[in-house]
Amino acid sequence: MTKDEIQVWMLIAFAIVLALGFYKVYTIFNSPAAGPDTKTQHTQLENIVIDFLKHYDNKDINAEELFLLLQGLDELQDEAYKNFNRNRLNQLLQQLYYTYEVSSLSELITIIHNDA
Repeated sequence: MTKDEIQVWMLIAFAIVLALGFYKVYTIFNSPAAGPDTKTQHTQLENIVIDFLKHYDNKDINAEELFLLLQGLDELQDEAYKNFNRNRLNQLLQQLYYTYEVSSLSELITIIHNDA
């Protein structure tokens, strides 16, 4: 083999490996992760919190106490909710405040009890 033929074969091998590499990166970033997507999980968490607040009577509760009570729920013991933390609850409560047009947790509980 001459030097030119070796270079041609090396270029062909490089092009094949480059194409396989691009395909692998494309499939990694375009394949969905296992489990529910973030929006579905957020909706499920919202429903769990609203259902809990419908049956909760104490209106003098703060977010930390609510978080501790929610951690004891059987529904949140599932592996899908392993990342549920105080920050996630605070974000969820802020969204519920905007949805129900209230400014505190006690007002939110009152509104949810009235809707039920």
